[in-house]
Amino acid sequence: MNHLPTTLFQYLANHSIQQLEPAWLKLEKHSDIIIDMGGTWQHYSPKIPQTGQSATTIFDVLLGMLPIHESFELPQVQLKNEQYTDIFAIQDNGCDWLLFCDVTQNTLQLQQYQQVSNDLILLKAQMKQTLHRYIGHEVVARIEQGEMLLDAAGERKNISTLFVDIRGFTPFNERHDAQIVMQTLNDYMNCMLPPIMQHHGMIDKIMGDGVMAVFGVLPSQHHSSLDALQTAKQMIQAVHQLNQQRLNQGLEQLGIGVGIASGEAVLGVLGSHERRTFTAIGRHVNLAARLESNARVGEILIDEATHQALAKPISFTPVTLTLKGIGQTDIFSQTLPCTSNQGKL
Repeated sequence: MNHLPTTLFQYLANHSIQQLEPAWLKLEKHSDIIIDMGGTWQHYSPKIPQTGQSATTIFDVLLGMLPIHESFELPQVQLKNEQYTDIFAIQDNGCDWLLFCDVTQNTLQLQQYQQVSNDLILLKAQMKQTLHRYIGHEVVARIEQGEMLLDAAGERKNISTLFVDIRGFTPFNERHDAQIVMQTLNDYMNCMLPPIMQHHGMIDKIMGDGVMAVFGVLPSQHHSSLDALQTAKQMIQAVHQLNQQRLNQGLEQLGIGVGIASGEAVLGVLGSHERRTFTAIGRHVNLAARLESNARVGEILIDEATHQALAKPISFTPVTLTLKGIGQTDIFSQTLPCTSNQGKL
């Protein structure tokens, strides 16, 4: 390229850029607030962004990704208008940038190639080991069974997301030897993970004493909201039984809280070249996490979308909470026996 005449180089660059239909947002430094924009925005969103708006209110796929702490790329993101775009987040002096480049045609072609070749590729042991390394054995097993497609582009799907963790686990961790903490976590996970699998859920991630699971990705005879709720109830029941054993052994009891929210999310493979993971991103995913952080011992908090999808009658109590980063939200609460009054964490 160093020897290409300037006129020819400029022609190739302009030709390539025009095909990508680029658009850009200029953001306040370390913020998601738009201060300028340009490009072919009608190609990406029915509503043209305005200065002073939050970029995440226009593109919910960016929830949890902004503000920009380091430059990154989101490849082949599916937008609501059935377009696919590469999104580049770029740090700069005094501001941050978001660059959108249309890759719809290339993505659709790639999906056709992937559809034809995935079955053959997954039969090879070497590829199977590679997939284990990048996205985990659970997702690989679903792909092999034909229950999921491996697609680098994000797929939009209506799902229910469940978050659960132990109340007061941080001080418990500080009070006990690491070996005791590890044994406690192993006993606890034996209560958390089987209900997820039994109710057609997928374990998205495990974060210390916290678990995130998604429902509605794998085939089920029930609505994802019901699968998630039955999982939550079974989790609390299992912890209650575990606490009876711990009480007899003179050990502290475990108290858990659960948050569930339902809605559209983008499912896909994210991460760096060294490590990728299958995950869900969307507004309701953040809502589920906020509900879990507000749930008390034995309490299940669900959003309105989840409640509406459940068969009536359901014994939930309407509650209004002020959630961090979300504001006042109408939700529903149900509390089940989880611990006795003795020996709580």
